[in-house]
Amino acid sequence: SHTNDPELAKRFPLNIVSPKSHYFLNSCYANMEDKQKGQGEQFVMISAEDAQARGILDGDRVKVANDRGAFKGVARITDDVKSGIVVATLGYWRQLNEGTVNSISSGAFTDMGHAPSFSDNLVEVSRAN
Repeated sequence: SHTNDPELAKRFPLNIVSPKSHYFLNSCYANMEDKQKGQGEQFVMISAEDAQARGILDGDRVKVANDRGAFKGVARITDDVKSGIVVATLGYWRQLNEGTVNSISSGAFTDMGHAPSFSDNLVEVSRAN
């Protein structure tokens, strides 16, 4: 588990959760204009405390990154996520966005039950230029 590595946790102090999008079926239909309009652009839900510590304002373009990759989205400051957690839905196409949530996750399996490890992701969020 990456979250048990204290050095990694210092560099990437936020855990990311990536639920499914409401208007896409995984990444199916994410190239359709009406579905994109309904889903809106890629967003990153972040707590007020974490946003303030990073100089992020609601609606700012942000970059979510770790050693695996990065993607960009719009910051949504919300009480719906606790400090230390960010949420960004999956399904967006890499060709149509500045990266995707999959850019920061691993395809490796865990050592326990051969389960997927995409739920064990540490990231840092910063304002995008």
